[in-house]
Amino acid sequence: MDKNLNCELIQSIFQFKKMIHKGFSLETLNNKINMTELIIMNEIVNNTFDPKDNVKISDLKKYLSISKGAISQNLASLEKKGYIKRTIDESNRRNVIVTLTDEGREIMNEHYSQFSQRLEKIVSRLGEENVKQMIKIVDQMTEISNEINNELSPKN
Repeated sequence: MDKNLNCELIQSIFQFKKMIHKGFSLETLNNKINMTELIIMNEIVNNTFDPKDNVKISDLKKYLSISKGAISQNLASLEKKGYIKRTIDESNRRNVIVTLTDEGREIMNEHYSQFSQRLEKIVSRLGEENVKQMIKIVDQMTEISNEINNELSPKN
């Protein structure tokens, strides 16, 4: 096994992670919203059940592939900022419905267009085929990592 290749892979993963956490410099936009919050708000808007009004926390968890705790933390931040509100689903009281406020829609629209422009520039400079290949490789790495984690986890 090539140790240099392993080191380069780890370095690349951390560089990618840093880029994601920096949100393509979105966090510097008046410190109003970070990239994860923006993506959550966009998912609320684009929710297939009722795009205008709500999304379930389980939908967000599945879409973003992050923990329930991370979702809750981001939702609490968005709620504190006045961008969302959470209510109990009357048809199933175990579900929490997340809704964007008018201020949340305004912030999301303002920042999402800037985020989209940055993404479009990255895709145009990198090239569509390279982006598709990257997506495929990241999906494969995730699948392999999950398989290895399942193999190594103790069976109950």
